[in-house]
Amino acid sequence: MTQKYALCVDIGTTSLKAALIDAEGNVGAFSQQFFSNPDSKMAACCWLPALRNATRELTAQTEHTICAICISGNGPTIVSDDGTTLLWNAPISDAVNNSYKNLLKDMRSLFIPRITAFRTLFPSQWNKSRFIYSGPEYLIYTLTKASLTILPEIRYLDTYWSNKELEIAALEKEKLPPYATIAHTAGFTTPDITAQLGLAQQVPVFCGGPDFIAAMIGTNSLSVGTIYDRAGSSEGVNLCAPFPLQKSTIRNLPSVVAGLWNAAVLQSESGRMFMNYKKIAEAVAKRTISYKEIVTYSIANKSSDGFAILEAILHNLKVSIDTLASAAHESNIDIQMPIVITGGQVKNDEWLQMRCNYIGLPFAVCTCADAELLGNAAVSFYGLGVYSSLKDAATKIVKYKKIYEPGKNP
Repeated sequence: MTQKYALCVDIGTTSLKAALIDAEGNVGAFSQQFFSNPDSKMAACCWLPALRNATRELTAQTEHTICAICISGNGPTIVSDDGTTLLWNAPISDAVNNSYKNLLKDMRSLFIPRITAFRTLFPSQWNKSRFIYSGPEYLIYTLTKASLTILPEIRYLDTYWSNKELEIAALEKEKLPPYATIAHTAGFTTPDITAQLGLAQQVPVFCGGPDFIAAMIGTNSLSVGTIYDRAGSSEGVNLCAPFPLQKSTIRNLPSVVAGLWNAAVLQSESGRMFMNYKKIAEAVAKRTISYKEIVTYSIANKSSDGFAILEAILHNLKVSIDTLASAAHESNIDIQMPIVITGGQVKNDEWLQMRCNYIGLPFAVCTCADAELLGNAAVSFYGLGVYSSLKDAATKIVKYKKIYEPGKNP
């Protein structure tokens, strides 16, 4: 019997990940497509070809009917109509920063500084572009020709932009697509895209939003005390709280569940440090080295630079978890174990066990290690009306594949 799947897509910093996932959370197929030049100023132009390749791989792995597509991605990545891209982590020179630093210093917006930098760095593209998009919204536009901005929850207005802040920054409101909610149907795949992806018919494309929101849903961290760790090129430990937690190193943002909050401690270069080491090792060895191989080597060779980098990542992770645990204790919040982990760093048993032993707490991996994709599945089937709420969808779809307990050999 042909199974109905959502085509779940997450745009990462270095790769695009996609999976076919059904309404029960079963993963029919998975694909990861690495970008050949992820730091390019035209990075967004790689996303559709990567999705085409991923869809081809996915549909070859299982009998399928794709009933929906849902897109999430990193942010605040800024993209113009022609694909010119300012990635969320691209460095901005002091000269550019200083030109608008005082103007924006009191703003809470995560997007306006990046949008302003884009306008300064790419004035021609800014002027020619009808709209300026964030990452997932640009791919949604490519698939449907619909222009929108995904607002995860109404309390995110200050984190995105308000009319008043746009006026202060002298940004044209008309350049920014109107807001839409998570699980909003952006539209259907265009006939051309339908053919390019090999779909049997045009399908609805749902708004998944920022990757950390997709991960929040895809780890089912939607009730007070639940905790998840997004461990990819960057890393963030996130705790669901009933109110903002008052510590200077904690970033408080709203949950997708009304009234709840997401308290996070971020490490912006966690995974990238190790991937840079991997590139150096490959250059020395003059061959490709798998992630599993380099991690295994580093763990086995405690005098290696790789082991030192892994320990540095774990030290930073422990600081993040301890910071949240301390704030939770002061606020009488009970943290629920295990810590659910998602992202590129989770696909190695030895590394996960080492992480678990170092921290001294249990970690869980979901049936899809990239839980953002499970979050997109929950959004899809909620959007299709299969479930009555995102929380209901996450409860049914999110399941653990394995729980790592401390005290075992990596």
